[in-house]
Amino acid sequence: MTPGPSGSRRVAVVDVGSNSTRLFLCSGVGRDGPEGERETRVTGLRRGAGPDGTLAADALHRLDVCLAAFARRVAAFAPDAVLAIGTSAVREAPNREAVARIVRQRLGTVLRVVGGEEEAGLAFAGARLAAPDAGRVLVVDVGGGSTELVQGGPAGPERAVSLPLGVVRSTEAHLRSDPPCEDELRALRAEAEALVGPPLRALPPSEAVIGVAGTATTLAAIALGGYDPRRVHRFRLSREEIEATTARLAAMPLAERRAVPGLHPDRAPSIVAGGLILAAVLRAAKADSVLVSERDLLDGAALRAGVDAHTLD
Repeated sequence: MTPGPSGSRRVAVVDVGSNSTRLFLCSGVGRDGPEGERETRVTGLRRGAGPDGTLAADALHRLDVCLAAFARRVAAFAPDAVLAIGTSAVREAPNREAVARIVRQRLGTVLRVVGGEEEAGLAFAGARLAAPDAGRVLVVDVGGGSTELVQGGPAGPERAVSLPLGVVRSTEAHLRSDPPCEDELRALRAEAEALVGPPLRALPPSEAVIGVAGTATTLAAIALGGYDPRRVHRFRLSREEIEATTARLAAMPLAERRAVPGLHPDRAPSIVAGGLILAAVLRAAKADSVLVSERDLLDGAALRAGVDAHTLD
């Protein structure tokens, strides 16, 4: 076994998400949590999926190309363990075995498909690292195919819910015009509010709302004028700023949106849906702002994989 800092294991974690596929080469756990190199590629796995969730052939090809590149980095890293996680798009797909086969062929490991509540719990474990001294917090993970809401305190998650509401799913369902028209925006907003409202109204107040994953980090990067993970992490976004930025992006045609500083061109097609969903969550939670965290499911999975046993005590 190759020891990392403080005798911890070296673990490679791959998150096969509905919109992006991410790699974390975790070499150990430092004062602020798991440490190591990260890479994200927008693979759009759920893009073009069939009505029953069947993943399209070109989406599987994009994933295969991505994992082939990740495999070279994993081999050079020489980890003690490789963990591959499949989330919303994978767990809903009748042809999920095609994803598992690509993962086996490229990474030499078994794909672990997690349920919505477990996905939320992993995101919560990572997000808590952004606000370690807070009491009860609400973690919001707006993904490509689902949105995870999890509330908990220092002892861990207390309540979790996974909603069929995601940036790719919602864009394909509602935002068909370029730029989207007001009726389309209104329909998506109404669906988001209808889905997030009941579970959030049932929760007790939280000290803070923490946003993880691509929507939150991208909106922070736009506010900062460029993506710098050190500045994005723990950046606070007001609800008014999210709503104003989303409205500005929604008024742009896609080609213009792709050129916005801080917005990765591959996220331009889905960022409007993400902004609408995140704003709906904040309104339902009666929160004025969200604390953005670069620590998320990848960090929670690395901890779960045992990169540092003391962290899990």
